[in-house]
Amino acid sequence: MELTVQSLEHFGEVCVLRLVSPHNLPIHQPGHYAVLQFGNFSPRPYSIANAPNGQYLEFHIKNGGHAGGSTFATHNLKVGDSVTFHQLGGNYTLVPTCIRPLFLVAGGTGLAPMLAISEASLLDNPARPVHLFYGGRTASDLYYDAHLTNIAEKHSNFFYTPALSEENHQKIQFGLIGKIALNHPDILKSRLYIAGPVDMVRNIISAALAKGVSPDVIHSDYKELHKTND
Repeated sequence: MELTVQSLEHFGEVCVLRLVSPHNLPIHQPGHYAVLQFGNFSPRPYSIANAPNGQYLEFHIKNGGHAGGSTFATHNLKVGDSVTFHQLGGNYTLVPTCIRPLFLVAGGTGLAPMLAISEASLLDNPARPVHLFYGGRTASDLYYDAHLTNIAEKHSNFFYTPALSEENHQKIQFGLIGKIALNHPDILKSRLYIAGPVDMVRNIISAALAKGVSPDVIHSDYKELHKTND
């Protein structure tokens, strides 16, 4: 299926890309990824960053610094270009019926599926608290900080916590984002979603299990690391 580039917006090394179609868009669940192909490069999965709306699919793509589809997307794509959609996938999605607060922990462009889950939760169940913890090494890694701050200002049940692990900043906590999230007093009452670099996700899952978080409420795309009913 061919999709068309509607818009591109650059935030440092990350390109926020919106794709549209004159036909019906694939129906995804918040947390899903789409397998996309840019030009002649190999298809690969990219997390969808918006709740289903029937209008567009949003993706956050980082320039990997080497030749490949992601670099092509961030440097060469133009509005009106075609992108090939292959399929949807993903091991974790929003559980709409869950009454637990959502704890979403992200690093890098692992933020994308957390944005989709946050948006869908705030639309479907605005009374449910959503805590989004977003970590980076330096302030430049928090490419969507202003957008997340704006969401928090508009929604009383959306709580945004940024953190930096290698740089001191006057308005941002210093430390590992996973540790900060797991130290929250409501962590054992929550449903926990984690996305980002593999080592980060692995370490947070291990620490969450050690802290007593039930494996049934831990969600990530690394299912081999834990058992889950999602």
